[in-house]
Amino acid sequence: MNSSNVSSRQIRPKLRKLTAEQIDQINEVLASLDDYGEVHLIIQHGELKYINKVESHKAWDDEQGKKV
Repeated sequence: MNSSNVSSRQIRPKLRKLTAEQIDQINEVLASLDDYGEVHLIIQHGELKYINKVESHKAWDDEQGKKV
């Protein structure tokens, strides 16, 4: 059997807390991050409720931020 014929459902182990759709959503958010970013997963009552994306931006250039 060719690996291209294997569906992603067969490759993934049995999921316990996250659904395949939630994992896809998390992957999309991770892929959209720039150089400085975080993803926060908010769990309520044992279930994923929110995916928060935090992006940070440098307030100065490296040359300006260096102390002499």
